[in-house]
Amino acid sequence: MPPNYASVPGPRPRHRLRVVVGAAAAALLLGMVPAVRHGAESLIGAGGPDGPRVTVATWNMCGVTAWGCGEYGGGEQKAKALRSLAKDHGARAILVQEACRGDLDRARAGLGTAWQLAFQPYQQLDGAGGATPVDCGSGRGEAGIGILAAAPLTDVSPVAAPQPEHGLRRGILCATATATAAATVQPGGGLRLCVAHLSLPPTDRSDRAAELRDDQLSALLQAGTAGTAGTPGPAGTVFGGDFNSSPPGPRNKDAWIWPAAYFDTVQECAQNTPRQHTGFESTHENGLKLDYLFTALPRHGCAQEDTGFSDHRAELLTVAAAF
Repeated sequence: MPPNYASVPGPRPRHRLRVVVGAAAAALLLGMVPAVRHGAESLIGAGGPDGPRVTVATWNMCGVTAWGCGEYGGGEQKAKALRSLAKDHGARAILVQEACRGDLDRARAGLGTAWQLAFQPYQQLDGAGGATPVDCGSGRGEAGIGILAAAPLTDVSPVAAPQPEHGLRRGILCATATATAAATVQPGGGLRLCVAHLSLPPTDRSDRAAELRDDQLSALLQAGTAGTAGTPGPAGTVFGGDFNSSPPGPRNKDAWIWPAAYFDTVQECAQNTPRQHTGFESTHENGLKLDYLFTALPRHGCAQEDTGFSDHRAELLTVAAAF
């Protein structure tokens, strides 16, 4: 049975209008901030008959004020929601999108010294090739994607995938969470994590007919199943994020963008049967499932959490793994 995740208290947000802005190639940041340890440390290594288990979450935080997110709470509320996903719901790794660097740093400072962050900012690319970061507003820093984990992060690397030549470049980022004892749990040690935020169609201002999600999904699948030197392969990876795409059902005209291995070689958090490719509960307030977590690891629970501070719900997946 799926774990029982309680709700984070907070107001129901209003619907936002997605606004596409331009972006360019992303820089990569990895850091650690000393902070006070917290009481959820006992969750690390908790397991069942098949060994240790880890809960991974994905959450689009809707942090950019200019993108219509001003009605979804401020930085402290979003940081508190992140801490709650860890402390109250057992998440040991959180994949984030539309996240503000300042909010992530604030959340990590309250989680403890075990937690590390890998962050890749969005970039706005103009028609002349100029690149500027996307600012969250209100002094909360740059916006981007990230991996927040209760373990050291190694082999941090952006994943090459087609991006708009003129428009918002979101990206894919992978890292391996590896604790001291991880090597004794599985070959290669640790858990490979990949976060993605796919392009909205049409997203390239230089070619409005361009569809990039198919190639981005392929690049993410390759990164999520191949591993890297010194890291685990498909059996030790969880990957996902905001795909800006509905599942490949018969009524989805864009079903062709999904590589065949999705929902087959790797299974989605909420997938009940090997043949299920659609019929999932929505993760966005517009009624669509846009957020995903995939793995080839044994799954031991999938749940959603409405934090009250985003138009996206968080998705939480528990897998047989350790770091």
